[in-house]
Amino acid sequence: MHPESIVNRVASRQGGVVTRQQLFALGVSEAQIERRLSSGLWVRFARGAYAVFDQRDQTDRLRAATAVLPAAVVSHFSAAGIHGMSRVPQGPPSVLVHTSTTHVFPGVSVVRCHDLASHHIQIVDDMRTTTPARTIVDLAGRLTLGELGVCLDDALATRLVEIDDVAGLLNEVARKGKPGVTLLRAALDDRTGADYSRSVLEQRGIRILEDAGFGGYKLEYSIPWSPRQRFDVAFPQEQIAVEWDSRRWHAQLGAFDRDRERDRAAIANGWRVLRFTWSDVQDRPGAVASTLRDLVETGS
Repeated sequence: MHPESIVNRVASRQGGVVTRQQLFALGVSEAQIERRLSSGLWVRFARGAYAVFDQRDQTDRLRAATAVLPAAVVSHFSAAGIHGMSRVPQGPPSVLVHTSTTHVFPGVSVVRCHDLASHHIQIVDDMRTTTPARTIVDLAGRLTLGELGVCLDDALATRLVEIDDVAGLLNEVARKGKPGVTLLRAALDDRTGADYSRSVLEQRGIRILEDAGFGGYKLEYSIPWSPRQRFDVAFPQEQIAVEWDSRRWHAQLGAFDRDRERDRAAIANGWRVLRFTWSDVQDRPGAVASTLRDLVETGS
């Protein structure tokens, strides 16, 4: 393959940039590099790196940063976006590097740290990225308590993390003066009380029922025609069931199909099943209570 084609292929995987070391390894000489720079074919981008293509978006900047900066890892708001933490506010493209480095990178916030362990990192879309638990710990120093609570609840409800994972990682890296430690401990303490075996989504749903003054409902109600299965909540007298649906976008197709089959069985046995998502419970609790009240009071 022609060296130019190889360089282009490498650059396409790295947000449009190649490093000086990579070029030398590919057989490109100092003189060849200078000729391309003089002609405008390449542009000096960062220390020891050259832009072969224009960067299109934030992802390209992150790919370039992780390719050029020593052991850089996508972090903070950028890692949250990669992991699908949609309820985290937007922030600047960010990477973590070791404290001993002094690098900067165009268009990317470079955060130095000394406590990033290998098990805090995973590969996502070919980029070294902080794990969801490490991402939450890092974000704790950048968010308000309310924003952090929403971020944590969303990650727990969608099974992106387990609360023990976040608590364990926090204990591992916590030190006096580390930003966000006190805030995250407070957020975790609020979510580790009695009966945490219920998901965050279920707890919030039950709180809606309690706040709205509902009575006569049963939790984890054994389904009459299939006793080994249970409804999250049931109003047996009115034959109305409630399911807290935490599967984001119904990503698990098999579970989605089983849910629909169970709903059809409920209808066949004279029951009505209402499903409420995380967005319903978090953003529209009044609508959840109103919908249930209309059905329970009329019994239909």
